[in-house]
Amino acid sequence: MMRKIALLCSVSLAFALMSFAQELPTRFSLEGCLKYAEEHNYTLQNAKLDQSASEINYKQAKLQMSPTVSASASQGFSYSHNSANGGADWTGNYGLSAGITLFNGLNTFNTIKKRKLDITQSSLAWEQSKNSVDIQIIQTFLSILMNEELSGYQKDVIKKSREQMEQGYQRFKVGQILESDYLLLQAQYVSDSANYQNTQLTLQNNYANLKSLLAINPTAPIELIKPDTSAMMGNLSIPPMQEVIDRAFDYLPELKISKNRIESAKYDVKIAKAAYYPSLNLNAGINTGYTAGNGSFGTQLGDRLGENVGLSLNIPIYNQNRARASVKLAKISVQQAENNLQSQQIEILEELERYYNAVNEAQNNYEVSSIREKAYEANFNAYNMKFMYGTITAADLLTQQNNYLSALNTYMQNKYSFVLQRKILDILTGVPVTL
Repeated sequence: MMRKIALLCSVSLAFALMSFAQELPTRFSLEGCLKYAEEHNYTLQNAKLDQSASEINYKQAKLQMSPTVSASASQGFSYSHNSANGGADWTGNYGLSAGITLFNGLNTFNTIKKRKLDITQSSLAWEQSKNSVDIQIIQTFLSILMNEELSGYQKDVIKKSREQMEQGYQRFKVGQILESDYLLLQAQYVSDSANYQNTQLTLQNNYANLKSLLAINPTAPIELIKPDTSAMMGNLSIPPMQEVIDRAFDYLPELKISKNRIESAKYDVKIAKAAYYPSLNLNAGINTGYTAGNGSFGTQLGDRLGENVGLSLNIPIYNQNRARASVKLAKISVQQAENNLQSQQIEILEELERYYNAVNEAQNNYEVSSIREKAYEANFNAYNMKFMYGTITAADLLTQQNNYLSALNTYMQNKYSFVLQRKILDILTGVPVTL
């Protein structure tokens, strides 16, 4: 029995995975990743749920301006030896009441305004979370591009290392080089192969991280649509710093959230001040009932029918200074929110200036390392030819090869670091990210 259950579960799981795989896109550009994450990333989904909660609170606040309606019913039984009904009495009372607040110091009105502002805050919080997720996706996407490009270079290096080792073995057999030189060539080939394998492992981790950010099944196959790297690097001009600052201050959700917190705190002041004012309520109701033995049920309900309507006024006179204290505390919150905004503006301005300088530094490092990589590659190729003709030792060749590999790794890191930082600059200024 247990074996049949396990088999059914396995089949169900297989069909579920097949259905999931059929609906999932298999090829993603960077723009496609960012778009897909908007609907599927769990952090962003939770932020959207916060938006839904804010909308519910807003609708509920608006309903506070509508009347409340309630119904009541009670049924009683009593027993007495003197009862005309042989000892048992049945009674029933029924009522319907309604009430509405006509005035409460604009408390309800200002609460509605505050709840509407909360919707805006939750939307800005979602945008802030999206920026954070987008940066992680861009970083992971570029890491994949870097390591796949690096793998291509490493394959070429492995090919040359294998040729060097094979040639070294032939020359060692005829006594043209020492065994130590051949062993150095063999060690270099093993080292280059290991570097390539390590890059493949890093790529696997990169893809796993990307799938996690996209909320994709870890076993689902995906393929990245790679951009034209030449065009990509050619489209990375850096705008003037003042333009970056102006755009960032106009766009950043963090600043808008802080500004809205000031407005929200001001509404708290108005809500607290409502306790100074009287409240006026309108109430109305209808009641009826019956007692067994005093006539028919329908007749009694009609005879006992009663209506009432009234106004109730509540005037605050002394509430142990709670209202005044609440207003003072709310005003302090406004001042704190204003101070936080000013402090945040200064911090963001400083961060933008530092980051802008870092982007320019990254561009300089990329351009310098690009020239160095080409120079060391040409030098390595030249030394490789010399080794093939037997004019240099294996140690001389491997020194130049390691110099080239070091320059290559530096170039790759600087190249994609510059792309990453430049694209983050787009996010900070509200510019759509493309490669």
